[in-house]
Amino acid sequence: MRWLLALLLVLTGYGCRKPEPVVATPQARLMVRFLDQDAVLDLAARPPDGAWRWMNAGLWESLDVRWKEGVPRLGAVVVGRTAPDWLLLEDPAEGIHRVVMRGPGPEELARRNEQMDPDEREALAFLGLLWALAWGRH
Repeated sequence: MRWLLALLLVLTGYGCRKPEPVVATPQARLMVRFLDQDAVLDLAARPPDGAWRWMNAGLWESLDVRWKEGVPRLGAVVVGRTAPDWLLLEDPAEGIHRVVMRGPGPEELARRNEQMDPDEREALAFLGLLWALAWGRH
């Protein structure tokens, strides 16, 4: 009887789990490539054909998007300037999308700045050794 009760408790524990969210695959992905970062917009539905625009200093400028067929449909455009923190895109159906730049976060930038190449590390170790010898001499 106890094993039946234990089995029932185990089964109810599995039955009470929260369902895991299912991530819908995007039907289209637009990538705006700036000099320093990329903006990626995942769209749930395929966008209609037409001109895309982006907000640049308060003015809408057209984008020359090149689309590749497939699932998801991939589009890419290159913008010859540095990226802001976010940008506004207007699709052909005049829908506005706010896209946050995809790039290294502050932790990754700090780690990257702290890393030195082997030559710099060797030179710094040599200077440290010279300092220790000079300090020991006094």
